[in-house]
Amino acid sequence: MEVDPDQRLVAPEHGSTASFVGFEAIFKIRSEQTSGAFSVVEFVVPPAGYAPPHYHEHTEEVSYVLEGELGVWLDEEEFFARPGSFVVRPKHLPHAFWNESAMPVRFLDMYAPAGFERWFEVLERLFAEGPPAPVELDEAGRKHDVILLPDRAPEIAERHGLAWPP
Repeated sequence: MEVDPDQRLVAPEHGSTASFVGFEAIFKIRSEQTSGAFSVVEFVVPPAGYAPPHYHEHTEEVSYVLEGELGVWLDEEEFFARPGSFVVRPKHLPHAFWNESAMPVRFLDMYAPAGFERWFEVLERLFAEGPPAPVELDEAGRKHDVILLPDRAPEIAERHGLAWPP
């Protein structure tokens, strides 16, 4: 596959953005740049931001923390990832992440195969006019390889002082 010369270098200030409930997803490397092999999104999680428990049937994820401390729930284990840490979230393992601090957390999220990054554009549309109905969020998630675990969301939110639903 030939990559457009304009897509070979992704400068720090480049990348389109999707925003939803205080989160910001900056698309750095998209599916079309890697023949669908992988994609990379720079994520900014606001204070008290919470991605609720879910898992993926097809997508492997790896996060690299750039700034702040990312709280992670992965397969019933909880930990905090500091800058320089990688967090590996294999497909089929339930996971969630959050920011308990007063400052944003910033990390790179890598997806294989590529395509999962489109989910954040869907979230931006879904949350544009307020929180979507749970059934609408669930249906949209399943179309984008996100299987939500709504029964687990309140317990993690309460334990870490996070608001749920957003």
